[in-house]
Amino acid sequence: MRQYETMVLLSPDLEEEAVDERIANLEKQITDNGGEILSVDRWGKKRLAYAINKQRHGIYFIVVYKSDFEIIQEIERQLRLDEDSWRYMTVRMDDALLRKMETNVKRAAARLEHLNEGRDKDRDRDR
Repeated sequence: MRQYETMVLLSPDLEEEAVDERIANLEKQITDNGGEILSVDRWGKKRLAYAINKQRHGIYFIVVYKSDFEIIQEIERQLRLDEDSWRYMTVRMDDALLRKMETNVKRAAARLEHLNEGRDKDRDRDR
């Protein structure tokens, strides 16, 4: 199984429950076909660079998962059929990119830890 990332742009007119339902449907499709959900990142309503369907905003979310390629074809077919799903894009995350992301996360965690060490010695913190 390979790791994939699917970004979806939904209509801004959808209620929060409808967005939750679409995310749950996508997760169910992946897990029912033997895939594994790694993360779901909701970006929420964002301004678009250009109007789509005469709208200037859209709701974004990203799902990162491991699966076989056949599942992606079914996911994209379902997204095409959903009239509130305006755009979608699935990319395969290659091993070099994953290693680079892991390295960046470790570096950021080390920097954050280093910054927090200095706060423990801050004299104003005792007040």
